[in-house]
Amino acid sequence: MKIKFNKLLIATISIILCTSSIYAQRGAVKQYADPLMPAQQPTPLYIGPALGINYMGHSMDIPTFAFSNCPNFENANGLGIYAGITLEHLFGEVATSSSSLIFRILFNMFPGSVTVNDNSYPMRDAAGNVVNNLTENVMDIDYNAITFEVMYKINPIPGNGLGIVVGPSLDYIMTKNRTHEYNIVSPLEGRFDPSLLPDYAVLSNNNRTATMYDGEIEDASSIRFGLKAGVQYELLLGTKWYIVPSVAYNFGITSVTSKYTWRVSPLQAGVDIRFAW
Repeated sequence: MKIKFNKLLIATISIILCTSSIYAQRGAVKQYADPLMPAQQPTPLYIGPALGINYMGHSMDIPTFAFSNCPNFENANGLGIYAGITLEHLFGEVATSSSSLIFRILFNMFPGSVTVNDNSYPMRDAAGNVVNNLTENVMDIDYNAITFEVMYKINPIPGNGLGIVVGPSLDYIMTKNRTHEYNIVSPLEGRFDPSLLPDYAVLSNNNRTATMYDGEIEDASSIRFGLKAGVQYELLLGTKWYIVPSVAYNFGITSVTSKYTWRVSPLQAGVDIRFAW
């Protein structure tokens, strides 16, 4: 066991030294000023594309129907993407900088879906037998935004690419729609009686599905404000460019709508590619 621990310790130290060595080259890589023009300074600006995935978390409390014994929609999940442009401005000497401001303009997809089983009620089938009627409510969310981020980055370990980032996220909501479907799960021969449903319900799936809402989220805000924090790691791949994988949590401060309690807080994992400008 001790031998395995020593091997693991040696491997860990080797990885740290290796990555520190890679990051240490950043200074040398960035010092590309023309030797015939010694006053020329390397640029502190780096720009490039950003791409990633949103692991969605919709924290909500929305009634399925306006009755006290009906369940609520809570905690919708989904998987979306983001893509856009990133710009980093390094502070201090470019070769030894350990802090910066990172700006991003992104297109974000924040989808979500949640299924809630309704109460089971006894009913009689066509043969007169008593069976349990099981239904479910399904809400699908289509929520997309143009995002502007300003992140402060600091490298806590000198000579290492590990960085901590924190800053605000401002979203202009472009798409803010939801659908609510009411489905019969069992019995298999069960059907909705159109005469017992409200006029706005739209039947489909051989009258086993009733769409109760399909449109823009009620009283939805056009602005979302969040606070984002996470970690990243800078990897140099050339004389003037590097890639930055990152993971961050974007906590939603404002509500999606004034009608319900509903916040959007994605876990975001992605990669920035930055070139000297």
